[in-house]
Amino acid sequence: MRAALARGVQQGEGMPLAQAPRLLEPGDQALEDGVLRNPDGTLLIAVRTEMPGVTGEMFDWWFGWHLTSSERYRLWHPRDHVRATVEEDRSYLSDDRERYVGNVSYVDEYIGGRLMKLAIEFVPPTLYGLEPGRFAEARVDTAVCARTAFQGWPLAVGHLIHLVRRVPGGCELRSRFWLGDIEVRLPVLGGPLSRLLNRAPLRRRVAPDGLGLGLLVHCAEEMNHLARLLPGLYRAFPRPGP
Repeated sequence: MRAALARGVQQGEGMPLAQAPRLLEPGDQALEDGVLRNPDGTLLIAVRTEMPGVTGEMFDWWFGWHLTSSERYRLWHPRDHVRATVEEDRSYLSDDRERYVGNVSYVDEYIGGRLMKLAIEFVPPTLYGLEPGRFAEARVDTAVCARTAFQGWPLAVGHLIHLVRRVPGGCELRSRFWLGDIEVRLPVLGGPLSRLLNRAPLRRRVAPDGLGLGLLVHCAEEMNHLARLLPGLYRAFPRPGP
Protein backbone atom coordinates (compact mmCIF):
# COMPACT_ATOMS: atom_id res chain seq x y z
CA MET A 1 0.00 0.00 0.00
CA ARG A 2 2.92 2.36 0.63
CA ALA A 3 4.05 1.73 -2.94
CA ALA A 4 0.55 2.50 -4.23
CA LEU A 5 0.48 5.75 -2.25
CA ALA A 6 3.90 6.71 -3.57
CA ARG A 7 2.59 6.35 -7.13
CA GLY A 8 -0.29 8.69 -6.31
CA VAL A 9 -3.29 8.99 -8.58
CA GLN A 10 -2.43 7.51 -11.96
CA GLN A 11 -3.99 8.64 -15.22
CA GLY A 12 -5.33 6.18 -17.74
CA GLU A 13 -8.09 3.75 -18.67
CA GLY A 14 -9.13 1.63 -15.72
CA MET A 15 -11.60 -1.22 -15.68
CA PRO A 16 -15.06 0.34 -16.13
CA LEU A 17 -17.93 -0.83 -13.95
CA ALA A 18 -19.52 -2.52 -16.95
CA GLN A 19 -16.51 -4.86 -17.06
CA ALA A 20 -16.77 -5.90 -13.40
CA PRO A 21 -17.31 -9.56 -14.48
CA ARG A 22 -13.60 -9.60 -15.39
CA LEU A 23 -12.96 -9.93 -11.66
CA LEU A 24 -14.05 -13.56 -12.07
CA GLU A 25 -11.22 -14.23 -14.52
CA PRO A 26 -8.13 -16.09 -13.21
CA GLY A 27 -5.03 -14.14 -12.25
CA ASP A 28 -4.71 -10.45 -11.49
CA GLN A 29 -6.02 -7.32 -13.14
CA ALA A 30 -3.77 -4.50 -14.29
CA LEU A 31 -4.61 -2.55 -11.12
CA GLU A 32 -4.86 -4.48 -7.86
CA ASP A 33 -3.61 -1.77 -5.46
CA GLY A 34 -3.87 1.90 -6.33
CA VAL A 35 -5.96 4.81 -7.57
CA LEU A 36 -6.58 5.62 -11.22
CA ARG A 37 -8.30 8.64 -12.78
CA ASN A 38 -10.18 7.75 -15.95
CA PRO A 39 -10.46 10.24 -18.84
CA ASP A 40 -14.18 10.56 -18.11
CA GLY A 41 -13.32 11.96 -14.66
CA THR A 42 -14.30 8.93 -12.58
CA LEU A 43 -11.97 7.36 -10.04
CA LEU A 44 -11.14 3.67 -9.72
CA ILE A 45 -9.74 2.54 -6.37
CA ALA A 46 -8.38 -1.00 -6.02
CA VAL A 47 -7.26 -2.72 -2.80
CA ARG A 48 -6.16 -6.32 -2.32
CA THR A 49 -6.13 -7.80 1.19
CA GLU A 50 -4.79 -11.20 2.21
CA MET A 51 -7.08 -12.76 4.83
CA PRO A 52 -5.57 -15.91 6.37
CA GLY A 53 -8.14 -18.12 8.08
CA VAL A 54 -11.09 -16.16 6.67
CA THR A 55 -13.81 -17.70 4.50
CA GLY A 56 -16.54 -16.23 2.35
CA GLU A 57 -19.08 -17.54 4.85
CA MET A 58 -17.43 -15.45 7.57
CA PHE A 59 -17.43 -12.41 5.31
CA ASP A 60 -21.15 -12.70 4.58
CA TRP A 61 -21.82 -13.20 8.29
CA TRP A 62 -19.86 -10.03 9.11
CA PHE A 63 -21.88 -7.86 6.74
CA GLY A 64 -25.13 -9.22 8.12
CA TRP A 65 -24.01 -8.92 11.74
CA HIS A 66 -22.32 -5.53 12.13
CA LEU A 67 -24.96 -3.35 10.45
CA THR A 68 -27.25 -2.96 13.45
CA SER A 69 -24.79 -1.51 15.97
CA SER A 70 -22.36 1.40 16.05
CA GLU A 71 -20.26 -0.56 18.54
CA ARG A 72 -19.92 -3.46 16.11
CA TYR A 73 -19.20 -1.06 13.26
CA ARG A 74 -16.44 0.64 15.26
CA LEU A 75 -14.71 -2.71 15.80
CA TRP A 76 -13.94 -2.64 12.08
CA HIS A 77 -11.94 0.61 12.25
CA PRO A 78 -11.84 2.00 15.81
CA ARG A 79 -10.45 5.37 14.70
CA ASP A 80 -12.38 6.19 11.51
CA HIS A 81 -15.75 4.55 12.13
CA VAL A 82 -18.18 6.64 14.18
CA ARG A 83 -21.79 5.55 13.83
CA ALA A 84 -23.94 3.01 12.03
CA THR A 85 -27.64 2.31 11.70
CA VAL A 86 -29.54 0.10 9.29
CA GLU A 87 -32.77 0.63 7.41
CA GLU A 88 -34.21 -2.74 8.48
CA ASP A 89 -32.95 -4.89 11.35
CA ARG A 90 -32.95 -8.42 9.94
CA SER A 91 -30.96 -10.05 12.74
CA TYR A 92 -33.68 -12.68 13.13
CA LEU A 93 -32.89 -14.15 9.69
CA SER A 94 -30.69 -17.24 9.54
CA ASP A 95 -29.41 -16.49 6.03
CA ASP A 96 -26.52 -14.05 6.39
CA ARG A 97 -26.82 -12.62 2.89
CA GLU A 98 -30.53 -11.93 3.32
CA ARG A 99 -29.66 -9.74 6.28
CA TYR A 100 -27.81 -7.21 4.14
CA VAL A 101 -28.59 -7.69 0.42
CA GLY A 102 -31.40 -5.26 -0.39
CA ASN A 103 -30.81 -3.42 2.88
CA VAL A 104 -29.27 0.02 3.46
CA SER A 105 -26.52 0.80 5.96
CA TYR A 106 -26.24 4.42 7.11
CA VAL A 107 -22.72 5.13 8.33
CA ASP A 108 -20.67 8.07 9.57
CA GLU A 109 -16.97 7.52 8.95
CA TYR A 110 -13.79 9.46 8.34
CA ILE A 111 -12.12 8.98 4.98
CA GLY A 112 -8.91 10.91 4.44
CA GLY A 113 -9.65 12.98 7.54
CA ARG A 114 -13.07 14.06 6.24
CA LEU A 115 -16.28 12.95 7.97
CA MET A 116 -18.55 11.28 5.43
CA LYS A 117 -22.22 10.49 6.03
CA LEU A 118 -23.02 7.70 3.60
CA ALA A 119 -25.90 5.43 2.66
CA ILE A 120 -24.58 2.07 1.47
CA GLU A 121 -27.28 0.34 -0.56
CA PHE A 122 -26.40 -3.37 -0.83
CA VAL A 123 -27.43 -4.99 -4.10
CA PRO A 124 -27.19 -8.50 -5.59
CA PRO A 125 -23.89 -9.23 -7.42
CA THR A 126 -25.89 -9.96 -10.57
CA LEU A 127 -26.62 -6.22 -10.84
CA TYR A 128 -22.94 -5.82 -11.79
CA GLY A 129 -22.82 -8.89 -14.00
CA LEU A 130 -21.27 -11.16 -11.34
CA GLU A 131 -23.17 -14.39 -11.90
CA PRO A 132 -23.05 -16.79 -8.90
CA GLY A 133 -23.05 -19.67 -11.36
CA ARG A 134 -19.48 -18.69 -12.28
CA PHE A 135 -18.23 -18.35 -8.69
CA ALA A 136 -17.15 -21.96 -8.12
CA GLU A 137 -14.93 -22.09 -11.21
CA ALA A 138 -13.41 -18.73 -10.27
CA ARG A 139 -12.78 -19.91 -6.67
CA VAL A 140 -14.99 -17.05 -5.48
CA ASP A 141 -16.96 -17.62 -2.28
CA THR A 142 -19.00 -14.42 -2.23
CA ALA A 143 -19.22 -10.86 -3.52
CA VAL A 144 -20.53 -7.92 -1.51
CA CYS A 145 -21.81 -5.18 -3.82
CA ALA A 146 -23.36 -1.79 -3.15
CA ARG A 147 -24.33 1.59 -4.53
CA THR A 148 -23.07 4.46 -2.37
CA ALA A 149 -25.00 7.68 -1.77
CA PHE A 150 -25.00 10.64 0.58
CA GLN A 151 -27.31 10.56 3.59
CA GLY A 152 -30.08 13.12 3.37
CA TRP A 153 -29.35 14.01 -0.25
CA PRO A 154 -30.96 12.58 -3.40
CA LEU A 155 -27.50 11.90 -4.78
CA ALA A 156 -25.69 8.61 -5.44
CA VAL A 157 -22.01 8.91 -6.34
CA GLY A 158 -20.30 5.53 -6.39
CA HIS A 159 -20.23 1.74 -6.46
CA LEU A 160 -18.29 -0.88 -4.52
CA ILE A 161 -17.49 -4.56 -4.90
CA HIS A 162 -15.71 -6.75 -2.34
CA LEU A 163 -14.90 -10.06 -4.02
CA VAL A 164 -13.72 -12.96 -1.81
CA ARG A 165 -11.48 -15.41 -3.68
CA ARG A 166 -10.23 -18.60 -2.03
CA VAL A 167 -6.47 -19.08 -1.66
CA PRO A 168 -4.52 -21.70 0.33
CA GLY A 169 -5.05 -21.03 4.04
CA GLY A 170 -7.82 -18.49 3.68
CA CYS A 171 -8.98 -15.95 1.13
CA GLU A 172 -7.92 -12.94 -0.88
CA LEU A 173 -10.22 -9.94 -0.79
CA ARG A 174 -10.26 -7.82 -3.93
CA SER A 175 -12.01 -4.51 -3.29
CA ARG A 176 -13.01 -2.11 -6.04
CA PHE A 177 -14.60 1.33 -5.76
CA TRP A 178 -15.87 3.41 -8.66
CA LEU A 179 -16.45 7.06 -7.67
CA GLY A 180 -17.99 9.80 -9.74
CA ASP A 181 -20.88 7.94 -11.38
CA ILE A 182 -23.47 10.51 -10.30
CA GLU A 183 -27.21 9.85 -10.11
CA VAL A 184 -29.55 12.66 -9.04
CA ARG A 185 -32.64 11.05 -7.56
CA LEU A 186 -35.27 13.68 -8.22
CA PRO A 187 -38.48 13.37 -10.22
CA VAL A 188 -38.39 15.03 -13.64
CA LEU A 189 -35.14 16.94 -12.99
CA GLY A 190 -33.08 13.90 -12.03
CA GLY A 191 -32.19 12.84 -15.58
CA PRO A 192 -31.06 16.25 -16.90
CA LEU A 193 -29.13 17.05 -13.71
CA SER A 194 -27.40 13.65 -13.77
CA ARG A 195 -26.25 14.25 -17.35
CA LEU A 196 -24.95 17.68 -16.39
CA LEU A 197 -23.06 16.46 -13.34
CA ASN A 198 -21.51 13.48 -15.11
CA ARG A 199 -19.13 15.69 -17.04
CA ALA A 200 -15.45 15.09 -16.33
CA PRO A 201 -14.69 18.43 -14.57
CA LEU A 202 -17.64 18.06 -12.20
CA ARG A 203 -16.85 14.42 -11.53
CA ARG A 204 -13.36 15.46 -10.47
CA ARG A 205 -14.88 17.90 -7.99
CA VAL A 206 -17.28 15.31 -6.55
CA ALA A 207 -14.52 12.67 -6.37
CA PRO A 208 -11.21 14.54 -5.90
CA ASP A 209 -7.82 12.85 -5.85
CA GLY A 210 -7.58 13.21 -2.07
CA LEU A 211 -10.78 11.25 -1.57
CA GLY A 212 -9.47 8.42 -3.71
CA LEU A 213 -6.17 8.22 -1.84
CA GLY A 214 -7.97 8.49 1.50
CA LEU A 215 -10.28 5.63 0.56
CA LEU A 216 -7.29 3.56 -0.53
CA VAL A 217 -5.75 3.90 2.94
CA HIS A 218 -9.05 3.50 4.78
CA CYS A 219 -9.99 0.29 2.97
CA ALA A 220 -6.52 -1.21 3.45
CA GLU A 221 -6.61 -0.45 7.17
CA GLU A 222 -10.13 -1.67 7.88
CA MET A 223 -9.82 -4.86 5.84
CA ASN A 224 -6.45 -5.86 7.27
CA HIS A 225 -7.85 -5.25 10.75
CA LEU A 226 -10.96 -7.27 9.92
CA ALA A 227 -8.80 -10.14 8.69
CA ARG A 228 -7.26 -10.44 12.16
CA LEU A 229 -10.45 -10.24 14.22
CA LEU A 230 -13.07 -11.90 12.01
CA PRO A 231 -12.31 -15.61 12.64
CA GLY A 232 -12.53 -15.13 16.41
CA LEU A 233 -15.70 -13.04 16.19
CA TYR A 234 -17.35 -15.58 13.94
CA ARG A 235 -16.70 -18.36 16.44
CA ALA A 236 -17.80 -16.23 19.41
CA PHE A 237 -21.19 -15.16 18.07
CA PRO A 238 -23.34 -18.08 16.93
CA ARG A 239 -25.91 -17.44 14.24
CA PRO A 240 -29.64 -17.93 14.86
CA GLY A 241 -31.14 -21.20 13.73
CA PRO A 242 -33.72 -21.54 10.94
